[in-house]
Amino acid sequence: MSSTLRFRNAAAITMDVPCPQANTVLVEGNRIVWVGDEKDAPHTRADRVIDCAGATLLPGLSDAHIHLLAYAASLLHMDCSRRTVSSITDLHRLIGSQAQTTPAGQWLRGVGYDEFHLAEKRHPTRYDLDPAAPRHPVRLDHRSSHACVLSSLGLREVGITADTPDPVDGVIVRDDSGEPTGLLLEMNSYVSQRMPQQNQNILHQSVDKASRQLLAWGITSLQDATPGNGLEQWKTLLRLTQAGAIRQRLTFMPGIHHLQQFTADGLTHNMGGSTMTIGPTKLVATLTTGALHPPEGEIRRLVHEAHQAGSPVAVHAVEHEVVMTVTRVLKEASAGSRISPHRDRIEHCSEATPDVLEQLTDSGITVVTQPGFLYESGERYHAEVPAELQPWLYPLNALRQAGVPLAAGSDAPVASPNPWQGLYAAVTRRDSSGLALHPEQSISIEEALALWTSGAAYAAGQEQTWGMLRSGMLADLVLLDRDVTRAPPEELLTCPVAMTIMGGDVVWEA
Repeated sequence: MSSTLRFRNAAAITMDVPCPQANTVLVEGNRIVWVGDEKDAPHTRADRVIDCAGATLLPGLSDAHIHLLAYAASLLHMDCSRRTVSSITDLHRLIGSQAQTTPAGQWLRGVGYDEFHLAEKRHPTRYDLDPAAPRHPVRLDHRSSHACVLSSLGLREVGITADTPDPVDGVIVRDDSGEPTGLLLEMNSYVSQRMPQQNQNILHQSVDKASRQLLAWGITSLQDATPGNGLEQWKTLLRLTQAGAIRQRLTFMPGIHHLQQFTADGLTHNMGGSTMTIGPTKLVATLTTGALHPPEGEIRRLVHEAHQAGSPVAVHAVEHEVVMTVTRVLKEASAGSRISPHRDRIEHCSEATPDVLEQLTDSGITVVTQPGFLYESGERYHAEVPAELQPWLYPLNALRQAGVPLAAGSDAPVASPNPWQGLYAAVTRRDSSGLALHPEQSISIEEALALWTSGAAYAAGQEQTWGMLRSGMLADLVLLDRDVTRAPPEELLTCPVAMTIMGGDVVWEA
């Protein structure tokens, strides 16, 4: 017999236009069965009545752009972020300490270094890493996940020498003699494929830890946007989901170069169940090598192939030139596609300049943005981004005014998957130091919450299943410990989650 929950005295933000606010929500089994005012509620006997005492009740939050396995792995590695490291000397000390307790020959991994916050204002090189751990291959991942540094032994382990050519979409940084310095751009996947695979027990433990932390932040669904997602990654994540290590609902985006494998295996868009579903196909377009990669014609071909296979696309595009090209291609492709153009996505759209906004208006393309980057990198944006471009970095208000469908993701482990940092940045435009970046581009708390709920569900094509408090929807909910619509924005940073509910079951409580 299914259990019944009654949430009463809530300041419920439903994300449902016909019924935007409510104070009572009834749940039976794994579904919401009634939403509205207490005086109109059916007199159903509830197994548990939860008095919200005027605090906020929301649909479960969704991270619409995360790299789950990479985030889970990062929890096991050395923290090289600005929280613990402020110089290359600090990196040397941290690596040396780790080397003393790690058997020789095993990889030492660090994550999150940022040359902007190092005293030397440069990337470390293999010449910095080698003395700290001469008997261990070392890999440090930049906080952006678009660069990494290997020690000399690390370069040797993955087969990179002075004679190794640059990959078509990456760069081996070299010194004046042509020798690799250890710094590799857009080659993280290249390196990972040539490193030993993670022990399955350790993988399970790290993913379990990551999933529990996400629940504590109120995150009940994830959209994995890893460009290298192939059948092996699908099987790994499916196995972890079935084993209970991943508790969130998961939308899995196949990498564009693996799409034919999925199709041949009978796995197509929207296949799967309520716990794991195949989402749009992931494609990356960059200017890392100085030229657009892939070229526009190749992007057009890949988008066409994905649409022909019945899949929308989610295209990584950061710079405004790339976003302009991608938007043009998607708009052209939508005319002859049997897939609704409203399900194609642009991931990041970091530089949404006025010409980009004009292109996006009425295109039906969803933008999955990362307000959390403003919180973590605002200081760097102020220092390094040209002043005329700064108003157009993640301009949430301008995107909303243009009518662009919006969702939010963290891009973890590039940034923290803590959605409350992103929500704070969305409503204040302030970074971790309190410095604001064009606050006229901020949005209201209600608009911001929609990016992590109904907007994320729409981006995943799941708006009929979750993302709102509406009768018939899955009972994924988050109860906060206060009314966040009336609280100062700074209180968002304290992560006000009191309870997380998935499918009608309380899965986390403060």
